[in-house]
Amino acid sequence: MAVIGLSGNILYKDVSSPKSFVNKSYIDSVSRADGIPFIMPIVEDEKIIKGMIENIDGIIMTGGVDVHPFRFNEEPMGKIGTISAERDEFDFKIIKYAVEMNKPIFGICRGIQVINVHFGGTLIQDIPTQRNTNILHDQTAELHVATHKIQVVKDSIIYDMLGENSEVNSFHHQAIDKLAKDFKVTASAKDGIVEAIEYKKKDSFILGVQWHPELMSAKNIKMQNIFDMFIGVCKSRQ
Repeated sequence: MAVIGLSGNILYKDVSSPKSFVNKSYIDSVSRADGIPFIMPIVEDEKIIKGMIENIDGIIMTGGVDVHPFRFNEEPMGKIGTISAERDEFDFKIIKYAVEMNKPIFGICRGIQVINVHFGGTLIQDIPTQRNTNILHDQTAELHVATHKIQVVKDSIIYDMLGENSEVNSFHHQAIDKLAKDFKVTASAKDGIVEAIEYKKKDSFILGVQWHPELMSAKNIKMQNIFDMFIGVCKSRQ
């Protein structure tokens, strides 16, 4: 079985002491795919971070707060959301060591954004104020409900699971602006917002999606199949 690292978050609000956590939907999606979920708590010590990466077979970069615009050489706009310098530092170190060790990476929501910025890309800081769109990218519907459609590129990792068109949920106000070098866009919303990217280097596996398949996977086999595929990739590299 493949051990899958899940990048952790920290909860400060309404608790007596900060808590490390990962939403259970990530854990369940990995478990259904016959993977072993391993929560990677945020730490500062690079030796510990490196040790965690050495002992897992693949990494899921989970969703969360906004990436600090300083990371892509921009000043924060008025509509920037919550940021966490602590989590940014941790996530970027995770990717650094994962790339050095050629571990498969799957980024979800914030995860796709961190991947893009790590490799030199930039982000739209706030879609409603920076893009003219009639698509609601931060839905109010239930978590598992699809609220807009995407178009998927045929020659892509996710095409076999989703087909040429698919319906996804959406919980973000940031998105990819300038795409990082050595990546290609493999899915987009009808308004042009990037919904999936993948690494073009054949010997490495890096996939990012902007929606939250882990919130849909319990009721949508196509979304669960993405996790099944990723765990399969991780197993093949053991």
